[in-house]
Amino acid sequence: MVFVHGLGADLEVWRAQLDHVRASRRAVAYDQRGHGGSQPASDGVYSMEALAEDLERVVSALGLERFVLVGHSMSGNVISAYAARHPEKLAALVYADAVGDVSQAPQEMKDWFNKPPEGYGPAQVKEEFAEMLGPKARPGTREHVLASAGRVDPATVVDLRRAMGAFSPRPGLDRYTGPRFAIEAEGVAEENPFTASRSIPGVVTTTVPDVSHWLMMDDPQGFNRALDAVLSQVP
Repeated sequence: MVFVHGLGADLEVWRAQLDHVRASRRAVAYDQRGHGGSQPASDGVYSMEALAEDLERVVSALGLERFVLVGHSMSGNVISAYAARHPEKLAALVYADAVGDVSQAPQEMKDWFNKPPEGYGPAQVKEEFAEMLGPKARPGTREHVLASAGRVDPATVVDLRRAMGAFSPRPGLDRYTGPRFAIEAEGVAEENPFTASRSIPGVVTTTVPDVSHWLMMDDPQGFNRALDAVLSQVP
């Protein structure tokens, strides 16, 4: 299994899943360009396609030939972009409270991706991530998310937001014909029409109650149970 973190995060958001999955299979997570321990993009490019090719470099270096791919938040787009390019390597896609297709969102939501405010800096990054955490985030989740987001260059956050707004998973994703799953925070699909469960065709969805957007950190046992149920359905 390969786990891909979202915007402003790092591989440690998956620590509980890595520990759980490694009891029975190989599991990998990594820091995306400009995040965690990885360097900023040497070419200055922050697109979903560029992140998908970074992912391909990781799995090629590790010699992974077929795997389940899990993406959180922004990385719903990353795993969709990867599936369009390398469908033969995938046993399943798992969208973890993930972005599906922003083109399905109302214009005011699209504007959040495409038109960040003037003078966007560290204070604005912290404010936005604090708002996204909401009241259901556990204290440890809140502390980790705000710290990791604070280490990302605000210009990188802006570039990746715009990249999400510009990315459309189809028709490329149609090249991948394998199973698609979503594990989402309960209620999120009702609020966001661009979630994977609402905007990616053929997704089988499980929800986790009483969690924030970072559901795998808020309720790792609940998320892991949902993940086990998904894996039981993968050929």
